[in-house]
Amino acid sequence: MAAARRSGDLVMHELRAREAWSQRDYSAARNIAGIAVTLADEAEDHHAWWNMTFLQAECFREEGNLEAALSTARELGKLGITSESDALGARVHTLTAICLQGLGHLDAAVQAAEAAVQRAARVNGAPELQIDAHRALIAAQAESDRLDDAWTTCLGLSTLITSAIHAQTAGKAYWVIGNVAFMRHQVDDGTRFHRMAAEQLSPNNDLELWAHFNRASAALRLTAGVVDAETLECIERAEVASSIVGGTERDQLQLSLARAHWLLLTGQLNAAIERLRPICAEGSVLSKQTEGEANLLLGQALVARDEELEALAHFETSEQCFEHAGAHDRAAHVREIVAGMRA
Repeated sequence: MAAARRSGDLVMHELRAREAWSQRDYSAARNIAGIAVTLADEAEDHHAWWNMTFLQAECFREEGNLEAALSTARELGKLGITSESDALGARVHTLTAICLQGLGHLDAAVQAAEAAVQRAARVNGAPELQIDAHRALIAAQAESDRLDDAWTTCLGLSTLITSAIHAQTAGKAYWVIGNVAFMRHQVDDGTRFHRMAAEQLSPNNDLELWAHFNRASAALRLTAGVVDAETLECIERAEVASSIVGGTERDQLQLSLARAHWLLLTGQLNAAIERLRPICAEGSVLSKQTEGEANLLLGQALVARDEELEALAHFETSEQCFEHAGAHDRAAHVREIVAGMRA
């Protein structure tokens, strides 16, 4: 009876943790999952223990605690149950890659995502697992300036998108392909894939994801120099959605960065600098590559206002951030800007 009751308690806590996750109450989901982990350990239910521990790692990621998420993922990766299952291994490597990218360790993120793609490919009938792994690899490749590699991976990803795939999963896939297109200055392709993503991602289904997509789409459009009504609409949609769902401090800073970039490209220098200074001051909250981008934009805005001494300090920080993240091409671009100023 005691064992049956304990098993019932375990199932109840698993369901409660999943429900809290679906409601985006990540702190509650993580805490309830922790109880489930203890119950699963006592019941020697290794699969339940693994799944609830992985859920804790995902909660850490959503809460912005990437170090804890990465640590948990790595511990799971050492287990025999993970090494024996390609499906579990793919999930761990994918999460590891996402965390490493967010922490600015881009070379390591690429390696982890490559392992995720390899293991996911060996799992039959799991296209969404394969799509998630491809998305992680594309994001890491693109962030580390391996755009040709990223586009090749995009072509592989496109073959996995079928009518049987869940709309939200398809939307995320189109989203990341559009990102790479914009980064390769294929503006028409980027616009087309992001429109396809928008058709699949509904604010009614997931408002937070809708906010993230529009923010990211705006950022990539701006980086590609697309300053039009559609870009502004993306920013405004993200701001409205974020005002409702909130988000982490990192989310808010990234959204403010997109608005600042818009202000800079539309010649509103004072307003852009006013936004960029606090973003750069809180740069440690961001990934290294995003911190580098924020300092690059602030440096450019200051140069446009003939404040070159302060601009040089931000360019130096930008270069260091890009180098630390492994985005060497962007670091070289910053050095070229500085060399031009000094010449």
